[in-house]
Amino acid sequence: LLLSMALVACGGDTEETAVDEGAAVDEGATVEEGGDCASEDVFCIGLVTDVGEIDDKSFNQSAWEGVEQAEADLNAQIDYIETGDAKDYASNIGLFAEDGYDVIVTVGFAMGEATAEAALAYPDIDFIGVDQFQGWPFDDDAANDIPNLAGLIFHEDQSGFLAGSLAAMMTETGKVGAVLGTDLVPPVVAFKEGYEAGALYINPDLELISTYHPGGMDVAFTDPEWGATTARQALDQGVDVLFGA
Repeated sequence: LLLSMALVACGGDTEETAVDEGAAVDEGATVEEGGDCASEDVFCIGLVTDVGEIDDKSFNQSAWEGVEQAEADLNAQIDYIETGDAKDYASNIGLFAEDGYDVIVTVGFAMGEATAEAALAYPDIDFIGVDQFQGWPFDDDAANDIPNLAGLIFHEDQSGFLAGSLAAMMTETGKVGAVLGTDLVPPVVAFKEGYEAGALYINPDLELISTYHPGGMDVAFTDPEWGATTARQALDQGVDVLFGA
């Protein structure tokens, strides 16, 4: 919903244009041709995923669904690029920027630096960074206010608290757990802390088993085998409610 609102703010004055279905773009390829995005008569929105696929049933997919809503509401031409490797963040963003896209959405905390640098390099393009703090990672005051960059951040601790409270009310074993991405990502830490606080708020005697992925941001969110194994280990220890973040 926040992404759709941000896109409306970026494109509220656009005229009716042709609509083209989004399609994945392989590494090194150019963005699939549709209308001329450099034209003032065509409003184009491009989304660059974090590592992972557009139909991940989670983070990338929900962001893409927001862009799809803008396709209908704003008569926008939309497309996406799936990032296979973190080293391609900047080049993938650059594909949309060089093609004259009006709005570029990037998904994930890890893309914050590449998004901010692109926003500085392309001041006429509006950038939306999902789970990104606008000033991060720059230290100087000038870079902390990039007028064409909006960061969407969320109250993960509050969401986690509600999930933990629900887990505490559902458990029959008195043991609840969490399987989490890397603690290098602040929202993941916020989910965990909120979850545990919510569970203990309901029942201070609960046993908590929370496990972070041991890898970095390049692997922590593309490792379902680790997720399955870690979940099974928690279940074997008596956990009967698991939270995944």
